[in-house]
Formats: sequence, structure tokens, C-alpha cells
Amino acid sequence: MKRDISFYALLLVCFCFVGCQQKQLPEVLKSHKDLASFTKLADTVEVISLFNGNDLTNWYTYIDSLGVNAPESESFFTIEDSTLHFDGPYMGYLCTNDSYKNYYLKVVFHWGEKKYPPRENSKRDSGILYHFPTDAVDNIWPNSIECQVQEEDCGDYYFVSGSHADSPNKDAAVEGEQKHIARTANYENPGQEWNVMEIICIDDKSEHYVNGHLVNEAYNLSNTEGKILLQLEGAEVYYKTVELISLK
Repeated sequence: MKRDISFYALLLVCFCFVGCQQKQLPEVLKSHKDLASFTKLADTVEVISLFNGNDLTNWYTYIDSLGVNAPESESFFTIEDSTLHFDGPYMGYLCTNDSYKNYYLKVVFHWGEKKYPPRENSKRDSGILYHFPTDAVDNIWPNSIECQVQEEDCGDYYFVSGSHADSPNKDAAVEGEQKHIARTANYENPGQEWNVMEIICIDDKSEHYVNGHLVNEAYNLSNTEGKILLQLEGAEVYYKTVELISLK
């Protein structure tokens, strides 16, 4: 019996090591103006891997017209060499089961080659949506804050389905019911090179970083916690890292 307990204890330790790892503080946090208020941080921090590299544990799928976790959705969200591969002519997303607040989020992506009608002549498009309330309804544009992932527009804000905020950036426009705030500069790597997207959410504020550069920020966010989702918008895209650090 002791051997059995030791075996399961070892499995638990291994699981925790894979899901939560100690790493050095990211550069954008080391130099952050509000570092003193990030009460959970130290020189090394616990990094939570939201994507484990093997399967979609702790995530669910949504495809417009198919709904949540439809069997047909499996072919649009696959895993290749520990990397998420989004590919298909549909609009939808991969969403966390859990809700998060006050965190640093790192997402690494690159574009694929394929684009599908009716957007075959448009920029490749995806998105990181966050602060999606757990009691909100899944739909193609759920109530949330979007960090745009789109060719030449990475880091833009979209305030989706009733969400809203203020921003010091003057380049803002209203498009339908979605308020859009453009990023201050384009730091996206071209073609199929990897790009690092970082989002800092603290209380009612958030910031968007592209490849280490602060490109956008907002305050007085209407949504301050919620689920995190990665969009499929008719363009092939790869995500290989989805990591989170709690800040307070």
C-alpha cells in the first residue's frame, strides 16, 4: 500500500511540474511601473501553462453554427508537435473552462498560409479575447475585451458586445457596436515568423505588448475578470505557448 501511495504522489508531483513551473520574471514585468502592486511576484514566479502541449484539457471549443464542443470542431483545432493548429473556413474559438483576473498572459503565435472565403482577400485574422464572464453566452462575438491578432494590427483593442473602457491613446474609432483603439506602432514579425503577445491585466486596467513593446493600454475596463479565448477567423494560425502568471 505504501508503494501505491508513493506512486500516486509521484504522479501528482509530475503533474504539478508540467502544469506549473518556476521561471524568471518576464522582462515586461521587471520594468513595469506598477511592479510594487503585483503582490504575488518574486524573482522567480509560478507560471501556469494553460495549454499543456498534448491535448485540450481545461479548454472547450465553439464554432458558429455548430455550437460548443461539437464533434465536427475537432478537425479545426488540432495539436501538432506540441503546437495548437487552427485551420478551417469557420468562425469560432478555443476557450478556457476557468476564469482569471489580475494576471500576466503570454501567447506565442505565427500565421499559416491558408485563408478561406469570404476572407481570402483580407488580412489574416485571429484574436485573444479575455475577461469573458463565466455566465455570459457563447457566441461568435462574446462579451469580452479583445487583443487583436491580425496582420499588421496586432495589439489593437476591440471592446466586444457591450464591453467598454477608456484609453490614453488618441487613435480611437467606433465601428458599429465595437469600440476600436488602434495600437501605437506595428512590431509584428513578418510572414510566418513567431510573435510574442503579452497582456497585463490588473484591476480595471490592461496593457498589450507585441514582441516586448507596449503598443496599447486601457483603463476603466467594464470587464475585470473572466475566461480567455483564442479565435479562429477563417485563417490558418499556430499557437505554441499560452502561459499565465498571477499578479495579486
